[in-house]
Amino acid sequence: MRNAERNQSTALKLSDKVLLSTVILVAGAAAFLAAFTASYALPVQDLAQYWAAAHLLHSNPYSAELTSTFERGAGILSTPLITKMPPWAIVTFLPLGLLDYHASFALWTVASVLVIGLCSYVIGSHLQQTANIALPVLPFIFGPTVVLLMLGQYTVFTLLGSVLFCSFAASKRESLAGASLLLVLGKPHITILFLISIACWIIHRRRWAMLASGSIVLATTSLLATAINRHVFQQFLHRSSLVVHETEAYPNLGGILYSLSGNHSLALLPQAAGLLWLGFYWMKNREEWNWRHHGPVVLMVSVVCSYYSYPYDQILCLPALITAYAYGNRRAFLLAFAVTDLGFLAYLSNAAGHFGFGYMFLWWTGLGWLVAFSLANTGLPPIPAGLQKS
Repeated sequence: MRNAERNQSTALKLSDKVLLSTVILVAGAAAFLAAFTASYALPVQDLAQYWAAAHLLHSNPYSAELTSTFERGAGILSTPLITKMPPWAIVTFLPLGLLDYHASFALWTVASVLVIGLCSYVIGSHLQQTANIALPVLPFIFGPTVVLLMLGQYTVFTLLGSVLFCSFAASKRESLAGASLLLVLGKPHITILFLISIACWIIHRRRWAMLASGSIVLATTSLLATAINRHVFQQFLHRSSLVVHETEAYPNLGGILYSLSGNHSLALLPQAAGLLWLGFYWMKNREEWNWRHHGPVVLMVSVVCSYYSYPYDQILCLPALITAYAYGNRRAFLLAFAVTDLGFLAYLSNAAGHFGFGYMFLWWTGLGWLVAFSLANTGLPPIPAGLQKS
């Protein structure tokens, strides 16, 4: 009798898995077709720079002339989009070199949705059961998610690397944690505080296996890029030198300080403040440090204080916001979250543009997410015993 019940239970679980797999495949196919069709209707988006870089890695993915010629040859008649991604990051999206732009955009969109869903699942698997209702909803009504999906931005994979690192580090799977940093290093300018905290933690806890794993993966991808194009790092350094001398105001805290004052050096003040904050935060929490608890906080502050960031980069605030919703004051959180999200709605609907606001309109939204997190944390309990000191 028990064997019959066990077999029936196993059959039900198998049928559930088959049904779930079928639903995912059908939804993925529908999303691919929708994104493929949208890629013809929408203006060419940021994904074009990754797609072009994957095709041009063998020659020079950072060349304005080559990129312009390639993109126009493929029917992309907008201003050329030239990548700023480091060579090891280009290797992570090298398969785009096998596809045309429209297929690449559709595949990237489906992959991005799956990544956001996976990250939400990983974060939620460690939270209170009552928070589960937010997991399938919160990430997809989140303004930065919408902007990121519209543009086809790489930051979604930086999110994946950050979430996997925190999860693997907390569960002491050090080799996997180190390997996941490859995705975080795709955009080091927005994760700099997060990366510094990782370096401090590795040294403090003597986690040399994690350092070795991360170094091996980074070296391997760098060598692969060099094998395809032996001049690629020289080309990257030349491209980076041009970026360093740019004086553009970015839509963030530093950018608004620069825009209001005309003094470019003031754009670095939030980054300096972030470094000071990290010093105090690390010294206060280093002995009880847990990546599932402290990592998302550092990641969010890293984004908010970044010198060079855009609103879609704020998707990296998602782990901290989901955690705040789970453990904090939900009314205060949802109020601040809704107000900030309405800012994205005003921008995307062009309501802000109707009143003369340009691309700098969203400079305040990173701070808005930080306020939402802080208000929620008025009721945040101590770190659960099972999460301490990882």
